[in-house]
Amino acid sequence: MSVVVNYFADKLNDLTYAEKHIFYYIDSNLEKAKEQSLTKMAEENNVSNTTIVRMCSKLGLSGFSELKYILKNIDIPSTPNIYNYIGVIKNNINHSLDKLSIGNINKLVKMIKGSQKIIIVAVGLSKPMGEYFSKLLMQSNKSSFYIYESQIIDLLDKSSTHDDLIIFISNSGETHTLTTIAEKLSYRNFKTVAIVNTPDSTLSKLVDISINAYSEKNNLYGYDITARSTLLVIIDIIFAYYINNTKIT
Repeated sequence: MSVVVNYFADKLNDLTYAEKHIFYYIDSNLEKAKEQSLTKMAEENNVSNTTIVRMCSKLGLSGFSELKYILKNIDIPSTPNIYNYIGVIKNNINHSLDKLSIGNINKLVKMIKGSQKIIIVAVGLSKPMGEYFSKLLMQSNKSSFYIYESQIIDLLDKSSTHDDLIIFISNSGETHTLTTIAEKLSYRNFKTVAIVNTPDSTLSKLVDISINAYSEKNNLYGYDITARSTLLVIIDIIFAYYINNTKIT
């Protein structure tokens, strides 16, 4: 999956055929798209300016200018040698464990214990981790489920109660669907937590507790190969602490 596709993964199903045509043109011609005006991009793809603006809106953006800003600032590092990749993953895990806040994990464990229901929110490539964490909690008889569809996520502030705990799992912490609903929930004083690979992300700043991991961004032949394994390690640690806490108290 390319970095552009990964960035907007949770929104692609909302696009029409013409809008997807534009999106994948941008994905395949990123450096060129970074410099193109709205009119020039529309002309090259035989679509109207309105089609591109509508695509931007469906991607959760305010307009074409925000899309250009994201494209120009999107991080596309590279992995010069695939044989170094194992070393990268080792470094990611070691760095994550060295910086891990056990204090925040203990706070999260107490929140899980004291909540009626655990709602885990994860989209894109993080979705399997949401399912994994939910099933871990269910096997310990804790009421839990995970959601990944944007339509359901958008209604979380209406479908949840203040007795619930909402946990976001994200690599970048910048996915628009997650940051938008996290902001709504924070204004209404819902209990929220983020497990995220980017400590200074927008999502981290919108929740009550942020459990932070670290993963060096990597790209190989235009595909995002940034390791998400650190998030799974953190989830395993949280669950172990939760089980230990429930058995000794």
